[in-house]
Amino acid sequence: MNYIKKSLVVCTSLLLVNCASFLNGKKQTVYLNTGTPNSKVFVNNEEVGKGSTTKAKLLRNAQYQQIRIEEEGYKDEYKVVAPSHKSPLYIMSWIPFGIFIYPPFLDVGNKSFNYTKNIELASKKTKIAKRTDDQKFVFLESTAFDAKKEDLKFKTIKKRNFNKNKNKFTNVETLKSDLNFDNSVFSSSINKILLKYNYTDTTNVLLKNNVNYLHIKSTVKKIDFQQVVDKIGLFPLAFLVTKTEIEWEILDIYDQSKFKKTITSQSGEFTLDNTTDDSKSPVLISTEDAITKSFFDFLATKEVAELIKSKEIKETKQELLTLKKPGALNSIEDALSATVTIKNSKGHGSGCIISNDGYIITNFHVVATEKKSLTIIDRSGKEYVGTIIRKNEKNDLALIKVKGEFPKAFTLPESKNYTIGDDIFVIGTPKSIELGQSLSKGIISGIRTSQGVNYLQTDASVNGGNSGGSIVSKTGILLGVVNSKVFGTGVEGLGFGSPANEISNSLQITQ
Repeated sequence: MNYIKKSLVVCTSLLLVNCASFLNGKKQTVYLNTGTPNSKVFVNNEEVGKGSTTKAKLLRNAQYQQIRIEEEGYKDEYKVVAPSHKSPLYIMSWIPFGIFIYPPFLDVGNKSFNYTKNIELASKKTKIAKRTDDQKFVFLESTAFDAKKEDLKFKTIKKRNFNKNKNKFTNVETLKSDLNFDNSVFSSSINKILLKYNYTDTTNVLLKNNVNYLHIKSTVKKIDFQQVVDKIGLFPLAFLVTKTEIEWEILDIYDQSKFKKTITSQSGEFTLDNTTDDSKSPVLISTEDAITKSFFDFLATKEVAELIKSKEIKETKQELLTLKKPGALNSIEDALSATVTIKNSKGHGSGCIISNDGYIITNFHVVATEKKSLTIIDRSGKEYVGTIIRKNEKNDLALIKVKGEFPKAFTLPESKNYTIGDDIFVIGTPKSIELGQSLSKGIISGIRTSQGVNYLQTDASVNGGNSGGSIVSKTGILLGVVNSKVFGTGVEGLGFGSPANEISNSLQITQ
């Protein structure tokens, strides 16, 4: 009997000194205030309600709970919440011992702490600029990781300093390689955004031009992973945010830079126990969130908003330029002599001589990014200095002038001089300048029109350096100018070119 009495005394004592832990429920009802009526609220990946104020039951486990707020037209927002103060039942732990013993016994169980009854989650939301039918498609050309080693840090900061934007870090470490963090993280994240919000042309159009397509480049300049630490009673707490500095650049289809800006952004708040996505680390999740915010901040700039509008390219009206008409070409040998190599700052392309005194046709994309003069190499290896005289971005054509005399030159046809099934030859400089005036054979396999631009389709072998080269008949007559810029990735047996009979009108020239 004495043993039972002693046991009851011990149990009663434990109950009294841990009243909040024993009497508090496993969950607490709170009100999550988002400030917007269309918000959906998720706690640890489970939807708990919708509206400006959502009633939810949060675990009393002395840990951060992951909150996600979804709203149509806005980027998902991520917050964390944790108990912040002692339960009122804590006072029971003082009775009767607190009267006689000082300091009293402490109730330190994880259920002895309560959340704030009303939790404010309202924040400045990031608006999603979803592509509409009257806007251009955007595709990712490249991502680069240009951050210096000292700019890749994993930092620890106390919550009170984080909330006050004070950069008082208690620990700073260089990013470790075992995080498996590389450039593919950025490429993958951006491509997912482009696809999700309709910027990716899922029809896989091959014949892209400057009317409806832009592309972007991104360069990561700086990245900070910040572990924000706090504690409740004896329980340590931590969540993660990622801060990035990314340079974004938007270019047209011809690689002409249209706008560039560096955006500094910060991810939402993420727990360290993968309650958002079990397949990814918190570092990866928070990084993707920071990239997403940075990208939409870039799209929201007035410069990009204007560039992304789909609109017809305005062609500048120019006075008709009359060239001396060359003598007729009679063979493939003549056509080889009338085709040149064009060196640019990024590599090379090809061109077609159309006058004996040095006028040359090529693709605009071969010369689009050139600020200085070009180098033209003829069949004998002689080099000339070339200057851009005229251009037509929509049709991807340009006219170059060099000082020199050329015995062989193409005549521009005044009307259509080809039909599907005709045998043709392609002349140009594929892959390497050493392969200048290479010849490949095929047929005209189709005639295509895309966004108001006409193209010849051929099965002849064509590579990047062939751009601006000649498509000719077996007697050396010019049928078209190669345009390899419109090639699709991984496409075999397809080449395209601009019809030669349309060149005069596109560039306002005559012979």
